Amino acid sequence: MKKTKRRKMPALNFDMRTIPVSMIETRYAETDFDRKELKTRSAYMMLNGIPVFSVNEVTEGKFVLLAAERDFFAVKFLGERTVEARVYAFTEENAEIFTLCEKLKTEKLGAMEEAYLMRRLNEEFDFTQDDISALIGKSRPAVANTLRLLTLQPEVVGLVESGKLSAGHARTLVKVPKEKQLAFAEEAIKREYTVREMERAVKAFLTPPEILQKEKEAKAQAKGEELKAFVERMRGVFRTKVTLIGNDKKGRIYIDYYSPEDLFRFEELLDMIENYK
Repeated sequence: MKKTKRRKMPALNFDMRTIPVSMIETRYAETDFDRKELKTRSAYMMLNGIPVFSVNEVTEGKFVLLAAERDFFAVKFLGERTVEARVYAFTEENAEIFTLCEKLKTEKLGAMEEAYLMRRLNEEFDFTQDDISALIGKSRPAVANTLRLLTLQPEVVGLVESGKLSAGHARTLVKVPKEKQLAFAEEAIKREYTVREMERAVKAFLTPPEILQKEKEAKAQAKGEELKAFVERMRGVFRTKVTLIGNDKKGRIYIDYYSPEDLFRFEELLDMIENYK
């Protein structure tokens, strides 16, 4: 993402008004939305109330809806003639910025939809990642991770858009060479990888074998040290010789005793464990 001088959100001064529904223009048509979904949404409003809308007054008596078009059409579905609205006086550019931010803050969007809207804020309106983070209430790493999806091969992006590959899986492919990304994605879908399994597969692909071997040996050594410490703890508790044969996944533990007193002490420890609540 290009570096630019930080911008601020346009002033959010508004007036509260009751506006006839017929005086509010929308960017989309009612037919662009699923009628069943609008009916469900309108039923929800009957029980919970009609939301306050945000509109831009472009000329006297002419308003353009800035966000929540699905809800607006659900209100029309109810037959309401007026709505309560926050009325702004934005320039055309600031109105577009406000709309993009509202979509990112309030609507349930797919990961790629979010990425496209964030890219518009950056490329068309010169907002930095920090700006976008502040505007929509998400962390900068979350913004950066979403935007990274746009660097993937178009075929992989298509899999995310269709819901066949999750955004989490797709983000693991950012460091993979572009010519290998689709193969990884298809393999993940075929084998039903979790994101963690995908991360391991990508790491194994990108890391030289000798480094992987060293990491494996270091991990085994660390586990070995943990087991040694565990055996020492048992020796201290039982006050006798304790032997472990195996590894962190499977093995046997031998506890030696040398007198009836040793057995009695073990029995007392076992009673304490059984009676512990």
